[in-house]
Amino acid sequence: MERTQLSAVVLELLEKETGESYPAVEESTTLREGLNLDSLDMAGLVLHIESHFGIQIESELLDGITSVGDLLDVLETKIASKSVRKAA
Repeated sequence: MERTQLSAVVLELLEKETGESYPAVEESTTLREGLNLDSLDMAGLVLHIESHFGIQIESELLDGITSVGDLLDVLETKIASKSVRKAA
């Protein structure tokens, strides 16, 4: 999945979780300040993402995610490793 497609899916899941619309989200946008996500929003978003992609994001990885770009980086890695395991 290309990064732009991944970004669109994450944005869709984010809007579903919060009920808000986010028209101008960039990779540098912070999750807490830029998108006003609190810990409950983050937990819900992560659950939606894990369910949608069939992956698990460990809490240690979550600690390092502060921006949309950080989240996409983690997702790309997780999805790629899932594909490798599936192919093996």
